[in-house]
Amino acid sequence: MKNILVSGCGGKMGRTLSNYICSLDNYNLIAGVDPKLAGKSLKEVAIDAPDTKINENIKEGLANNKVDIVIDFTAPSVVADNAVECLKSKTPILIGTTGISQENQNMLDELAKKNNTSIMIVPNFAIGAILMMNFAKIAAKYMQAAEIIELHHNQKVDKPSGTAIKTRKGMLEAIGKLDDENNEEVIPIHSVRLPGLVAHQEVIFGDLGQTLTIRHDTCNRESFMPGVAMALAQMGTFTGLRVGLEL
Repeated sequence: MKNILVSGCGGKMGRTLSNYICSLDNYNLIAGVDPKLAGKSLKEVAIDAPDTKINENIKEGLANNKVDIVIDFTAPSVVADNAVECLKSKTPILIGTTGISQENQNMLDELAKKNNTSIMIVPNFAIGAILMMNFAKIAAKYMQAAEIIELHHNQKVDKPSGTAIKTRKGMLEAIGKLDDENNEEVIPIHSVRLPGLVAHQEVIFGDLGQTLTIRHDTCNRESFMPGVAMALAQMGTFTGLRVGLEL
């Protein structure tokens, strides 16, 4: 039984995740971190959670609880600092927060290796979205003219999305243009932020007399949960940073 701390437990994803963790046999939701709910019971975000107080910050959460894995769904402004605290304490961290700079990713990779710990950043936990990225990588070899349109709810801070960036990276790898200085022009990304949306992306390919569209739609946040379980099973099987969930 692995003890889980959810950082950002009071957010929309945090609440969905906390309830999901409580439903799993191999994992135990032991603690939560959310500055807006600090001092309140963890039962406020997950009814089957233990009646323990939500911590104000990640450092406090790690000090007050015996944590095996941290799951972070917070914000780009704090996620890197949260990860540093976890890695310094040799606690594996699974991150669903996007918007982490490449510079910070490199720093976290080095810190994780130094402390013989694993960190995984997953731009999108939906199995269908991961398949979309894989299919787009295959299609790029045959239809190199392509553009990506990603659509999200209007409260999503970062743009373009982490899913779109990873999709483009995979496509550029497939056509040997990953190091192209103009890769944003090679495969443009268009971002849409509107109320009513959850998370959606389409990759449109064009060639002589034809087009191909690969699209994935997330209809609710529960769609991410099976991917979270897969990611948790992979934590601790590697050292350093891994970006993306491997199917």
